[in-house]
Amino acid sequence: MFKKNIKFFAVCGVILSSTLGFSNGMAQSPKYPQVLEIQGSVWTLLEASPKAGVKGDTKGSLKIKEILREKAHLVTGPMAHLQIQLDEVRAFILMPESELSIPAISWESGEVPVLNLKRGSLHWLQDIKTASPYNTALTSQLFQFIAPAGDYLISIDPSKAIAALKVFEGKMVFAALNSEESINVKSKEQVEFIGEIEDSEISYDILLKGKRIPKGKLSKIMPLDQQELTLFEKAAKEKKSHQDKQNRKKQALEAKIKSKGIICRDPMAKFNQCAWTCVSKIKNKKGTCTPQKNATTSCIRQRCNANGIWAERTELTLEQGALKCKQQVTIEGCDY
Repeated sequence: MFKKNIKFFAVCGVILSSTLGFSNGMAQSPKYPQVLEIQGSVWTLLEASPKAGVKGDTKGSLKIKEILREKAHLVTGPMAHLQIQLDEVRAFILMPESELSIPAISWESGEVPVLNLKRGSLHWLQDIKTASPYNTALTSQLFQFIAPAGDYLISIDPSKAIAALKVFEGKMVFAALNSEESINVKSKEQVEFIGEIEDSEISYDILLKGKRIPKGKLSKIMPLDQQELTLFEKAAKEKKSHQDKQNRKKQALEAKIKSKGIICRDPMAKFNQCAWTCVSKIKNKKGTCTPQKNATTSCIRQRCNANGIWAERTELTLEQGALKCKQQVTIEGCDY
């Protein structure tokens, strides 16, 4: 049932974000999920695509500040890690020798409904005082749950049928996949699910309608060891220092923007200025807004109103917008 709910949630999330994307009138590319940090050997696994000349298990590269689009399959080598910023308040670090699949990324909003940990460890980073902008499910062969706010490390070793959770800050309910038996794990605590292996595969009990529950049991809750706590406290201090620095930069930028009379954002503009945006009618295809028959692009004009909202969305003919609509958004005084 949970798998069906996750699939349903993913589809609904994509549809909703698409609707919201069109409602604000501006065709802005998502800022997330963004590659924040790369350490060591990190790569993506590309799906086989004969038309594109991509063979199976082909490795792709990643770059700092790269925005992940549509889907991703991420892998880290020994002594390597990869940090991804999911949105403004949530991030995760894919730890060394780990593999993670992101089956769907909303093209319009960048929302990630599901993260599937194939092997290794994922370090979730979210201030416990912040609310998630949308739900993201953490799934694997042994567990699946909606990621709560907190600082915790979730791991899976499919070769041994073991999943582990270490909570540095926050609290959560942990259970095996589809199991009714759960346990509450709080800050500075850890727990394991120890499964069973049969014929080199994780063993499951198969219930009605094909529902699978891993065979095995939850361990007792144990305290985190002092070395891990020391490392966490050091990282927390560094994180706070970095966040304070970013907040100061943001406040300075806000003050500078306000002093220039800018009230509209994405893109930035003053009251009564207009934005001319070249919008592709075909997803993931670029084009120039030049007059031509059967054009795949349109020119959208909007005005920055007194409330700081982009309003009066108007689709111009290509001839009308030819002088204003370029590859980049044009911001000027309105022409009406």
